Amino acid sequence: MPDLAFRFALVVTILAPLVGGVSVALALVWRGRWLEESAVAQVIRAGLVASLLAALVAAGHSFGLWGPAMRGEVEFGDWLTVGSYHIPLVVHVDELATSFSLLAAALTALVGRFSRTYLHKEPGFARFYVLLGLFGTGTQLVAYAGALDLFFAGWELIGISSALFIGFFHEREMPARSAVRAFTTYRLCDAGLLIAMVTTHELLGTTRIAALERADTLSPLAVSAIAALFLLSAMGKSAQLPFSGWLPRAMEGPTPTSALFYGAVSIHAGVYLLLRVGPVLRAAPIVAAFGVAVGVSTAVYAAMVARTHTDAKGALAHATLSQIGLILAEISLGWTSLALVHLVCHALLRAWQFLRAPNTIHDAHAFGHHAAHATQHAHGAPASILSAAAPAGPIPMRDRIFAHALHRVRLDERIDAAVAPVLVAARVLANAERRVRLAMSIGEERR
Repeated sequence: MPDLAFRFALVVTILAPLVGGVSVALALVWRGRWLEESAVAQVIRAGLVASLLAALVAAGHSFGLWGPAMRGEVEFGDWLTVGSYHIPLVVHVDELATSFSLLAAALTALVGRFSRTYLHKEPGFARFYVLLGLFGTGTQLVAYAGALDLFFAGWELIGISSALFIGFFHEREMPARSAVRAFTTYRLCDAGLLIAMVTTHELLGTTRIAALERADTLSPLAVSAIAALFLLSAMGKSAQLPFSGWLPRAMEGPTPTSALFYGAVSIHAGVYLLLRVGPVLRAAPIVAAFGVAVGVSTAVYAAMVARTHTDAKGALAHATLSQIGLILAEISLGWTSLALVHLVCHALLRAWQFLRAPNTIHDAHAFGHHAAHATQHAHGAPASILSAAAPAGPIPMRDRIFAHALHRVRLDERIDAAVAPVLVAARVLANAERRVRLAMSIGEERR
C-alpha cells in the first residue's frame, strides 16, 4: 500500500499540470471561443495545487516520514521500443529530485495565483495558463526523470513553453524577434543533450541516469565528449557565455513569466542537468575545468553589466546570470551540496524580486523623486552638466570598465557578426527549397 500511494503521488505530481492545460485547450477548441477567466484560472491552478500537494506526499515518502524511506528508481514500464533501443518509464527519487520538484511546484503554483490578477482582461489569458500547465509538467519530468529520454521530453516542454512565453505579446516586433532568438539558441544547444543521450545508450547500453555512475569505465575521450555535450546543453538553457544574449531579451514577456522562467526555475534547469549527470562531469576533469572558466567569466560579466543597467528587469536578469555562473562553477568544482543550496535560495529570492519589480519601480517613482531632486540641488547642478564641465584628459580605467559594462561589452554585436554567415546560408537554402517545391507543384498541376 505505501508503494502504491508513493507511485500515485509521483504520477499526480508529473501529470496534474498537463491534465489541467490539456483540459482548458480542449474546452477552447470545443466551444470555439474564449472561456471565462475564472474558469481557466481555476482549472489550471487546481492542477498546479494538486501537483504541489502530491510533490509534498512524494517527498514525505522519500524521506521516510510515513514508513521506510523510498529512494532510487521507480519503474512504470516502457514508453517505446525500437529494436535494441527502448525508452523506459522510470523516475529517479533522491534528495536532488525532491528538492527541485518541490521548488518548481511551489513557484509555479505561486505564479499561477499571481497571474490571475496581473493578466486580467489580457487577450492571451487562456493561452498563458495552458502554457503554464505544460511548463509545470515539463519541470516535474526534468526533476524526476530516471532516464535521459524522459529528461529530454521535459527539457523540450520547458524550452517550447519558454519561447512561447517570450513571444506572448506577439503582435509587437521585439517580443517575436526575442522569442525566435531564444528558440534558436535552445535548438542549437539542445542538440548537445540529444547527441549525448544517443551516445550514452550506445556506450552503456541504456539511457538510465543511474547508469551514469559507470561513466568512469569509459575511455577518457568518450566520457569527455559526453560531458562536453551535457555542458553545451546546460550553457544554452542557463544562458551562460557565449549564449547569454537571449536572456535579457526574454524580459519582453509578462512579469510572471520572468519570475518563473528566467529568475527561478527554467534558468536553473541547465545547472540542474549538470547536478543530475554529476558522475560524467567528475570523470572528465578537463571539461569540468572549462565549466569553471565559463561560470566565473559569466559571473564577472553579468555582475558588471547588472551594476550599469537602467532597467529593473534587465538588471535582475543579469544579476541572475551572475549567480547561475557561480552555481555552474560550484558544480564543476564538485561542490554539489553547496550548489543545490545556492540554487534553491537563489530561485526563491529571484522569484520574489521579479514579482516585486513593478511595485519597486512604482515606489521608486513615488518616493525617490524628492530625494533625487534634493540631491541635485545640493550639488548645484545635474550630474550631466558636471561631467560635461570636467577637464579633458586620459580616461581612467574605472570609467573604461563602466563604459564597456554599459554596452554589455558589445557581446551581442560580436555574436550576431559571428552567426551572420550561418543565417545568410539558412535563408539561401530556405529560398532554394521554396523554389524547388514551387517548381514541383507546377509540374504536378501540368500533369
